Amino acid sequence: MTHRSPLVTLAGLVIAFGVMFGVNIASSEPAGSYESPTGTPGAPAPSPTNAATTAPPTASASATTAPSPSATAPGDRGSEFPARIVYAGRTRDDSAAIAVAVLGDKSAAYLCDGRNVESWLRGTVDEDEIKLESKDGAKLEAELDGDRLKGTIEVNDEKLRFDIAEAKKPAGLYRAKGSKTTIGWIVLPDGSQVGIQTTGEESSAAPELDPDALQVTVDGEQLDAEPVSGDENL
Repeated sequence: MTHRSPLVTLAGLVIAFGVMFGVNIASSEPAGSYESPTGTPGAPAPSPTNAATTAPPTASASATTAPSPSATAPGDRGSEFPARIVYAGRTRDDSAAIAVAVLGDKSAAYLCDGRNVESWLRGTVDEDEIKLESKDGAKLEAELDGDRLKGTIEVNDEKLRFDIAEAKKPAGLYRAKGSKTTIGWIVLPDGSQVGIQTTGEESSAAPELDPDALQVTVDGEQLDAEPVSGDENL
């Protein structure tokens, strides 16, 4: 019978113990883990399936695009006249006073120098423009510029320019007509008046008008003055 030495027996036990220890370590490692070259446990290896199916981020379908500039509607010229308004002032050369009344799409105007030059005009309103004519051939063209009315009036072959503002009551344009006499008044925003009284073929300065009473007496006849709105048959 053969007898093994104690050293051989001890070596066999060490080898067997080492094999068992290694098996236990291998079975305790989580699947997919790996060890870094430095011996530190690393993150789980990426799944091939996830790597293949992960797509790069795309722009959101709800992302808004820059709005295109809004187009201006044809014929849109901005400001328009109020439904009812009166403008009054003096011509730029200060030779006469002028008043323009607007009512809807109709307009009337009066120009006078307070002595012997006067003209009543009628016409229409087109958005921010006015074109008027008188029976004696005078012409007026004006345009709204903000809250002011600017234009020209041609009377007796003379063209006068004006730049006038709104005439708030009692300022405005007034007219009285009797059996023989017609009177026109322009009451300016500062309270002063310019007007002409015409009887037959004779013209002279109009009598003072009281805007609160709106009545005058001429040659014994009492005349009632009325505000001119713009649609009168002058």
